[in-house]
Amino acid sequence: MNYVPLAPPPKTRPDLALDDTLRYLCATLTPLPGHAPLLDALRHTGGPDFSLRLSRGGWFRPGRIIDAQGDTVAEDALAWLEQHWAACGEDGAAFADEFGDSGLRLTLDQGVSHYFVCPCGSEPSDYHQLELEELQEVISHEVGPRHTPADAVEALLDRPAGSPPPQVLGAPRYRFRRLTDMRAFVTRIEMQTGKPAPVLRFLREWSESSSGRQGHFSDHWILALSEHLDRYRQTRASAVPVAAHAPQWPHAPGARGTALAQQLHDYDRDAGYGFAWYFHMVSAHRVPRSITREVFNDLQDDMAYLPERDASLIHGWMHDPYAL
Repeated sequence: MNYVPLAPPPKTRPDLALDDTLRYLCATLTPLPGHAPLLDALRHTGGPDFSLRLSRGGWFRPGRIIDAQGDTVAEDALAWLEQHWAACGEDGAAFADEFGDSGLRLTLDQGVSHYFVCPCGSEPSDYHQLELEELQEVISHEVGPRHTPADAVEALLDRPAGSPPPQVLGAPRYRFRRLTDMRAFVTRIEMQTGKPAPVLRFLREWSESSSGRQGHFSDHWILALSEHLDRYRQTRASAVPVAAHAPQWPHAPGARGTALAQQLHDYDRDAGYGFAWYFHMVSAHRVPRSITREVFNDLQDDMAYLPERDASLIHGWMHDPYAL
């Protein structure tokens, strides 16, 4: 599992009152498969009609330090570890000697990120995106004992080999992460100086393609959002498309003509919409880039198995390729 730090508060929020409602619901409801209690309660308060689009797990955050009886020694495990690691001279052997027989244990919050969407227009960025975390606290391992002394404080978060399986503590819980008006967020990206962000071309091409005529962008994708400081200490927003369903390209390269057209059709059918193979080629390289050249060569040979709107995007990509 990967350690995921807490995200900073987002700068783009559709409605502060809705934020407050979501925080209240997250604090009072227990996560269940499908999230029906949460979504129903939100609708009953007059909130948007969100649908779950994607869930991503496999990450964790440090939880607490507890003693052998389960009582809390420190609410912030990472701060406690950093403090005592420094007190031991940042020496793994000294830390193990100090806490090897203490019976202190580290808990982790194992996390799943849930992305909910609610379209509010026809353009790809015309939707609200709700991000919630589902956290399950578990007892991970004892703080001190390990076969090989830790060489950094971060290593103390890793479960030593041979440790008992994690022990679940209590019920899972929600944590509100952010609610984003995607149109406003994408507008922020458009207004930034410098070379246009690739996601802007991705969204524009979605509108121009067969994909955009078969459904809304948020039916099949979410945008993973981030902010960072550039070298001038200016905050820059960025977004990366992430597919809700991402089939792998199962074929060996080299097909042309009818055989290639059938492969593209099969991939699109698996993904759930037309021209999906192109966007998966651009976004995550699940489709080899060589496929685009083969399709382009077929188009040059007057093989018309793509709609004109999609064929024009192939020509554009061959002239100016890009990826995310």
